[in-house]
Amino acid sequence: MLNVPFLKKELREYFKTSKFLILMLLFLFFAIMSPLLARYMNELLGLISTDIDIVLPAPTVTDAWAQYYKNMTSLCLIVFLIVMTGSVAQEKNKGSIMLVLTKKVSRFDFICGKFLAGALIFTACYLASLLVSGVYTYILFDTFSYSGLTVSLVLLWLLGLFYIGLAILASVLSKTPTIAALMGFAGFAVLNLLNIVTPVQKFNPAGAASLVNGILAGTATQGADWICLISTSVGIAAVFFASYVVFKKQEI
Repeated sequence: MLNVPFLKKELREYFKTSKFLILMLLFLFFAIMSPLLARYMNELLGLISTDIDIVLPAPTVTDAWAQYYKNMTSLCLIVFLIVMTGSVAQEKNKGSIMLVLTKKVSRFDFICGKFLAGALIFTACYLASLLVSGVYTYILFDTFSYSGLTVSLVLLWLLGLFYIGLAILASVLSKTPTIAALMGFAGFAVLNLLNIVTPVQKFNPAGAASLVNGILAGTATQGADWICLISTSVGIAAVFFASYVVFKKQEI
């Protein structure tokens, strides 16, 4: 059963340390910048390259979403992952983990609370960024939707949850936040390198980052989105279970 008091304590930590504010501002910044860059990129390039005539196609709503996905997967999710890698390792490093585990908090409660707190914070930041980016996109392009938008947004949300689970696993395996951050980033890099292999992409939990662009461009194969949805969901369960199993056997 979910340990609600521990989950509330974890959520309070995000507000007390300003992590939530920093993450929210980061997500909102790129939510605003993505449609703006897509809309005015041609003008910016024209100002920079005054001696060269550059003829580019007129920007469309898909350019705005492509920029949004790029910023989310290459910047926001990396920062969120790095923040989450300190969730367990930091408590090990400070020695506060023993105090927590002796206050009617089981090891499953501990891992579950860390994951759910991260998932709730990520979901709040993600939804806020979607709302802001959608409004700006509509203002600049008179529309904000395209075929496949809903499944793309769900894929991106699941990708965020997967990286939260990966970060917690790295944090469980590490003794210090620095090592955990390095391990988390290494896992991120390896999974994204696997996206280069197209047949593997739809079975790779991190393949959602490439698939959303394929859906946007209309090049994604039929059924690839559902395969990626399933593989990412399985990946979330796998990293969560691995975190719990390792943590349960660790001597603190």
